[in-house]
Amino acid sequence: MRKYIQYLLLVVTLSCISSTANSEKFNTQQRYLYIQPGQTIFSIVKVLYPNRRAEWPQIIKQIVRKNPHAFIGADASRIQVGARVAIPTSNGRLKSVSKAVVYKAPKAVGQVVKTRGVTFVLSKKNRKRDLKVGSELYVGDRIFTGVNAFVRLNMIDNAKIDLRCNSEMVIEDYQLSKDANRSVLNLIKGSLNKVTGSIGKFADDIYEMKTPLATVGVRGTEYALRVLQSYGCDGSIDVNSRGMFVRVKQGVVDVKSKDQKVAVIKGETAHLASKAAYFKKIEARNSVFGEPDRKKNYFFGSLSWLLILMPVIVLLRMGVKRKLCS
Repeated sequence: MRKYIQYLLLVVTLSCISSTANSEKFNTQQRYLYIQPGQTIFSIVKVLYPNRRAEWPQIIKQIVRKNPHAFIGADASRIQVGARVAIPTSNGRLKSVSKAVVYKAPKAVGQVVKTRGVTFVLSKKNRKRDLKVGSELYVGDRIFTGVNAFVRLNMIDNAKIDLRCNSEMVIEDYQLSKDANRSVLNLIKGSLNKVTGSIGKFADDIYEMKTPLATVGVRGTEYALRVLQSYGCDGSIDVNSRGMFVRVKQGVVDVKSKDQKVAVIKGETAHLASKAAYFKKIEARNSVFGEPDRKKNYFFGSLSWLLILMPVIVLLRMGVKRKLCS
């Protein structure tokens, strides 16, 4: 009997609210009722959601949270008579009060395989990490190398990057998947040697090595790059140090500036003095790219001179012996 009376009270309350719909706008996804004497949130939920017993505790929490004015001290057992309470629709899907957040760690796109000197990274959130063998790299990392420093990276597509002294490079994007292969790096300053991996070998791949002066697109396998570096790794100063140098060791690279696009082939070195300038093919020492200049091999030359002078030395020695004997 008591349950029947509570049910009637709810029906009357909801009917009263429906009759005032023309004068007051209500959220169609909510129902409202005024708490009558003798009612509790527990009895209301049982009547309104008879087939959702397992969800009753969760529904009660949601009603209390949405109607803080109707409960003293946010206590579900201390409901205030006469309070207007919004309740979820009986046929709606109830959202969880609290949803577990699953943390997905960023995916590494590269790893340090060799390092020398001071080398470190600033992440997207400006958190510093010193680099050592085995350190992982992620999209958004900004890599720095100090004076006389060096770091070798092995990327997820098996590309190899030697980032040399006084350099700064950002990994802007690096993806290896069936749908999209992307490699976008930005050499802010410094010098590097790069052996390309699988990204860039297919027509749909996106490959960019950005610099402040121009962008390198690859059709080859290995190239060296230097940009905006005042001092070489050997301490040398170049009159064109404020520009950009590209040397191709294998294959072909396309270099695109604001007003020009050129192809640089194996054995060639191209130089761009500034954004407003044009590329020029030049001769450049290895040290411009932070690599040691090749030393000339004097061994065979010395051997040749020795073979030529040997008979003369023998004759002189024979002559000296004859004089001594006589």
